[in-house]
Formats: sequence, C-alpha cells, structure tokens
Amino acid sequence: MSQPTPTLQVLQVFSGGRPCGWLGSTPGGFWFHYAGNGQQQPWASLLMPPTQNFYQQAELFPVFEQHLPMGANADPQNAQQALHQLQQHSGQALGPLTFANPDAPVVKPPLTVPPPLAPGQSALVSSQARKPFANMQVHHPSTWPLVQQLRELKKQVDPQNRLIALRWATEAELSGSHVWHPRPNLDPYHQQLLGFERINSLLNVSLAGFMQLAQQGRRFELVLHELARSFCKHFAAEIALLQHLLPWLINWQLQAYVVYRASPAGGGFAEVEQTPQVMGLQYVVAGT
Repeated sequence: MSQPTPTLQVLQVFSGGRPCGWLGSTPGGFWFHYAGNGQQQPWASLLMPPTQNFYQQAELFPVFEQHLPMGANADPQNAQQALHQLQQHSGQALGPLTFANPDAPVVKPPLTVPPPLAPGQSALVSSQARKPFANMQVHHPSTWPLVQQLRELKKQVDPQNRLIALRWATEAELSGSHVWHPRPNLDPYHQQLLGFERINSLLNVSLAGFMQLAQQGRRFELVLHELARSFCKHFAAEIALLQHLLPWLINWQLQAYVVYRASPAGGGFAEVEQTPQVMGLQYVVAGT
C-alpha cells in the first residue's frame, strides 16, 4: 500500500543560488523568515529588508506569487497548492529566486534546448555549458512583430541606451521556430542574475488586483509614474518610455518589473550597508 504524499509546509528560498530564507504556510496564510539579517544577506523583495522578525500575511507575498506559472491553475490563496507549484516550477520564471523542499532537495539544471511552445508561452534556456541558470529567453514566433516594434521604440525614445528597459529587444532575433533574446534580468558584465520584481509587488497587491487597477486608465498611469519617481534614477526618461508602452501594459501584452542589483557594482566598503541598487524599469512579453 502506497504512502500518502507528505504535506509541504515549508520551502527553502534561494536568491541567485545563495540561501535567502524560508517560506511557509499556516492556517492563516503565509510567512517568510530570512536566513540571516547581515549586510551580505540577499534581499527577497525591495519592500522586505532582511530582519530577524517574521513577515506574515494572508495571501502569498507578491514577490513569490510572480514565480507561479501563468495559466496553471495556481491559486496564491491556496497555501499547499502555491508551495507545490513554486517547488515544481522553480527556476522557470524570470527573477533570481528559486525554491526547494528542504526534506527532498533536487537540483534542476536549466534547459539547453527550447521546448515546444504555444502562442503566449516562453521558456528560459541556457546557451552556455555548466551554467547554474539560464541566460536566454525564447518565445513562440508569434511574438516577433511585437518584439520588432519594441526594438524600434527603444531606438526612438532612448537613442543613447541610458535605460536598462528593452535592451533585450535590441538583441532579439528570430531563429528557427523561436524568438531568442538575452534574459531580461541578466547582468552581462558580471554574469549573474539581477533582482527582478514585478511592480504589483511594490504596491503589495496581488496580480489579480493589479490587473483590475490596469483597467482604471488615468489612475493606473499615475500610479506607474509615481513608482518611476520613487524607485528610478532617470525617472523622467523612464516616464517618457512608459507613456509609449502604456497601451500594451493596459492590455496585458507587456508586464513591468523593477530591476535591481543586491549591492552597488564593485562592492564598496564593508561598513557600507549593502542595500539594493535599483537600475530601472524593465518590460517583458506577458505570460513569461
């Protein structure tokens, strides 16, 4: 007689392959606790600085919800289902976070060959041998017209390439049966993953709530402007590009993220607090 599958109540969370903390469920919702609170502790979220205290809330924290697969019947309010989905699809979503069952850890190597994709689907693929993470993103070829539009818009609105936004589109190509481009949250100089947080996480609202906000027109626009002013160095340029992308964001053809690195490039002095350095906004094809 087979034994029932043990209930999954806790996941170990990693950021860029480094231990980050623990994500668990209770009858009242979810909790997260950092592995440590020192200066070298990687942050899970820009709104969740390292601390010795527990973070708790009824719904799954938005920064973890963004790692649930789109369209896979993943319910962020169902604790057991959400934790199982996070473990099962670990490493398949954009962002530096991965998840493991501490009682049965499994190392999942990145894909090296793109899987068959339907319209609206994408995948992360490694084109480099022995890399612990994928460095490329591939899409169904139906996205190619949109990617071409984004490339031209990037050249028009940001000709000096000051913004990190849409740099991936300038390097995209249609090859075979896939659209290929560098992973949007990859630091090409240090070959490491950057922090990548969907902007609804910075509002601490669920994806469903954020999609409702997107239908409120002018209010949605003003919220995005305020986020750019609050988090981005070149906020005027960010807002100028954002205005052109607004129709795609409202129609959910694009999703917006904040990109950051855990600490300023070059490290700095040991006594300087290693707070994340926001690099700007990034936009990716929805459903990725």
